[in-house]
Amino acid sequence: MKLITLLHNHGYRKFIIKDYIKAIAYLNEVIYMMLMKYYKIHDNELCPCGSGKSYLECCKNRKDKPVKKSKKPLNIQIMEQFRKSQIKCCLYPDSTRCVKHIKEAHALQNNKIISQLSEDGHVYILNPKKPPEVIPIENEEPEVLTMIDRVGVNHATTATCFCDIHDDEVFAPIEKGAPAFDKHSDEHKYIYAYKAFIFEYYKKLVEQKVLRENITNTPSLLKTPQYIQYYRAISMTLEEMNEVKRFFDKGIVNKDYTGLETCVIEIPESINFATYSCIAIDFDLTGKKIRHTKRGFISRLFITIFPEETKSYILLSCLREDIKVYKKFFQQLQTTNLEKVKYYFDLILPLYTENNVLSPRLWENWSEEQQIGYTFFANRKGAQFLLYKQILKFGIYNLRKKDIGFEKGNRGKLDLFE
Repeated sequence: MKLITLLHNHGYRKFIIKDYIKAIAYLNEVIYMMLMKYYKIHDNELCPCGSGKSYLECCKNRKDKPVKKSKKPLNIQIMEQFRKSQIKCCLYPDSTRCVKHIKEAHALQNNKIISQLSEDGHVYILNPKKPPEVIPIENEEPEVLTMIDRVGVNHATTATCFCDIHDDEVFAPIEKGAPAFDKHSDEHKYIYAYKAFIFEYYKKLVEQKVLRENITNTPSLLKTPQYIQYYRAISMTLEEMNEVKRFFDKGIVNKDYTGLETCVIEIPESINFATYSCIAIDFDLTGKKIRHTKRGFISRLFITIFPEETKSYILLSCLREDIKVYKKFFQQLQTTNLEKVKYYFDLILPLYTENNVLSPRLWENWSEEQQIGYTFFANRKGAQFLLYKQILKFGIYNLRKKDIGFEKGNRGKLDLFE
């Protein structure tokens, strides 16, 4: 008490207020400087075009190349670039036994999963290889939609990211002719998680390639904060994904299938869709935020959902070091009514992943309204995705105390499990 009295007598309160104002001003200055650093390409950092030179020595003072003007909306131009910029490579970590032929590898096994979903050799997917539809909207920007398309099984979920040898060898334990999925097999769970990760990693490499090509042709893009933010976001994502790739590379080469935690949900019937993804789900089954981001780095889930002949599985894996992020979520999934779990994924999947493969038995059974609704949600990106994500949060939160009434016919209009 004597110390407090002395401090008061010596103007402690005035000092605190003054110091507080100074601290706020200092913090504002620090935040401003951090933002300036984030939204500016500095002379001595590596040039974003990927040349390996510094920005000052490369793109800073280069002029834009003359380009043919296009009447197409910017969104469509970018989509066309993605279609033309596929990379042919083998992402297996040891290239000494690679062969020249890079195949159209399937993220979901053609001979085991996709063939089971198909009718007359076809399934339905969100098809980025097909020109999108442009829907004019009065007094607003047109809506650009990648459509759900009927494709042959040989072209569903494919990417040129493995050579013949390594695509066959690495994924043999879960291919056709291999035993059915064993939920107690670390090898099976590891390979499914690896597939979900590596195909999404490949997409990021393609995205980086498109970004670098744009910068090489139009260096003035690096004078705009929006494009710099886009570049920083891709760079950070690939930086964290490279860490994860090193983990998987080591396990795949050494056949060491430890280091993952996997939640397995068994469904006692064969479903009419499948999916794979490497995402960070934002909300648990009660609508509570999952704290998956720390210092800008995201702890992601490797998700695969697929049917077998008489049952189906939902697999969610994370790195063992990230289990503290997802432990409660995994417990919820394994203790909650299965029909509610299905409803939860009905809400999450159309919005969060573009990799859903739908059987014609499901898609063609949906009404036109259901098909349009699914296509709409599957196309939400950027600010629209963030908006609908918040709406989704409140929808889940409002159901937190409800455990029954989610049976077939009661799960909502977009029921993937019907």
